[in-house]
Amino acid sequence: MPWFWTDWVEWGAKIVGALGTGAGVLVAAFNYRSQTQIKRAEWVKSLFEKFFETPTYKEVRVWLDYNELSGKLLAADEKERRVNEEKFTDFLNFFEFIGVLYSRHQLSFDQVYEVFDYYLRKIKDDADCQQWIDKYGFEKLKALLGYV
Repeated sequence: MPWFWTDWVEWGAKIVGALGTGAGVLVAAFNYRSQTQIKRAEWVKSLFEKFFETPTYKEVRVWLDYNELSGKLLAADEKERRVNEEKFTDFLNFFEFIGVLYSRHQLSFDQVYEVFDYYLRKIKDDADCQQWIDKYGFEKLKALLGYV
């Protein structure tokens, strides 16, 4: 075999190896992206179920829907007021958690907005909500509302 054939075979092997490595990297990147999208969809589904399908936040949702929040937070009965404040704080903590997931790039704003746009706008437009957010430092929620 002539000496130049050895060089050609060696170069051919290097090229095939590089192409194989490149293809492997592309497959791994595609798989990672696919798995990330699936995980995000699972997060959104879980948040949707927790917010809309369990009774945990239903009462506060009704307060916002029917503009009853102010009256609930200013209830004359101290015990009732404290219970209402706790429920409302839990409600805002839910959205603060979403803000944390968004700030850590676990969820995109589009994913959050597609599911929670109505309540994000209600929170942003309600003076009592804004006062509570400022008073108690819901910083991730505040940042999230800046995009609404």
